[in-house]
Amino acid sequence: MDKIKGPYMKSKNTTNKMMMHLVISLIPIILFSFYKNGILPYYHNKTTLLGMYYPLIFILISTFATTLFEGLYAKIFLKEKNLKKYSINSYSFIPGLFLGLILPINTPISILIFGSMVASILGKMLFGGFGNNIFNPALIGRLFIISTYAIVITNNGGYLNSYEVDTISKATPLSNVATVTGIGSYETLVEPYGSLTDFFVGTIPGAVGETSALLCIIAFIYLTITKTIKWRIPLFYISTVFIMTLLIGSINKVGIWYPLFQIFSGGLMFGAIFMATDPVTSPTTKMGQIIYGLSLGILTVVFRYLTPYPEGVLTSILTMNMLVFIIDKIGLKAKMDYKKAILPLIFLAILIIELPISISTRYKVEDVGDPNFNIISSKEENNNVIYVVTQKGYVGDIKAQITINNSKITSLEILEQNESFYQKIVDANYINKLLNEQNNIDNVDTVSGATITSSAIKKMVINTLEDYGEKYEG
Repeated sequence: MDKIKGPYMKSKNTTNKMMMHLVISLIPIILFSFYKNGILPYYHNKTTLLGMYYPLIFILISTFATTLFEGLYAKIFLKEKNLKKYSINSYSFIPGLFLGLILPINTPISILIFGSMVASILGKMLFGGFGNNIFNPALIGRLFIISTYAIVITNNGGYLNSYEVDTISKATPLSNVATVTGIGSYETLVEPYGSLTDFFVGTIPGAVGETSALLCIIAFIYLTITKTIKWRIPLFYISTVFIMTLLIGSINKVGIWYPLFQIFSGGLMFGAIFMATDPVTSPTTKMGQIIYGLSLGILTVVFRYLTPYPEGVLTSILTMNMLVFIIDKIGLKAKMDYKKAILPLIFLAILIIELPISISTRYKVEDVGDPNFNIISSKEENNNVIYVVTQKGYVGDIKAQITINNSKITSLEILEQNESFYQKIVDANYINKLLNEQNNIDNVDTVSGATITSSAIKKMVINTLEDYGEKYEG
């Protein structure tokens, strides 16, 4: 008799049906990815016939790779004799399928395969295989790739497909958030990508298969009806992000578009519906799922607003994966006595209300100016005013010396910086472009692949000129 693992029994038929429904729900998303990243660029003569099919090839490679690596591990270390049966029962293709959907389209194939190995071996097999892994394997693979090869992927084109490279000057919507002052406006956050309809449909830059909120919602309805996913997790996750960003937007006097922008961006819908509901790495109790969803929403808002890493969904889910055993303990106690969950729920409710207030104070431009800009010194020398200033970039502060003569910047020297993509700034001769166009600086585009860094330098120039105007011209 086979040894039963886990606190409850599942028939193979039930698990097979769940996986079948999961794959069915992904088919429209895969086809949309094929349209967005393949057919559309081909229609506009931005790629070849092979390039048109590349999104499908990309997903197939990662799917095959995780199946292969898991099979090799099972053969070598677990001494499995029937690899076909093992692969079917362990669903070894699932991590690769998801990994192909949550990576940038310009991830080199060699890196994709390497990441697939990490997802299978480190994310799944070393924990004991299917049903035993603590972390979502696909997210482990993505974290490894993005952490290790971000520069390579950016140099290869990043998240923009061959059509978007020519039509969109910005990076992904949430990366663009880091380039605006304050919380941003509709004109700076949404219009560079079209309208909120484009966000809802999914014709915006992003990972291969996670941009369409519409298809994610359809998948959520289907998976809920078929009882495939734990519907409470995405419902409370997305609702928490919506409520918190609605409060932030309301305090800063922007419309309902703002929280919609937040939940339609950064793969939040895809992550909430497909990644956060992973049956192995998420809570089993109903109250645990509610606490888990609320906590994911809070963490995502924290990462987006209070760290240099604005997308946050991946980090939030992996962080909460570690706490599932604690959350389920609370859920089990609440099952016997609901009062056991009151204190955690009150604590989370306080965070949901208090954090937006705190964040709004930090981002309220009319009160605090640009919180990322700092004047270290300014001195008059002959007819010049020499500033030493800092502006927050992607990694940390960028320090520069700026010389102004008769309201015009005559020199800008970067004194200190630790930016990952600074070489792109140098290669693009970006600083000279800013100086040459300082009278029309709003028209100077950021540098593709170094959006946050180039935007920071641009804002540094604008902020310094504004200070000069107030102190030396007013």
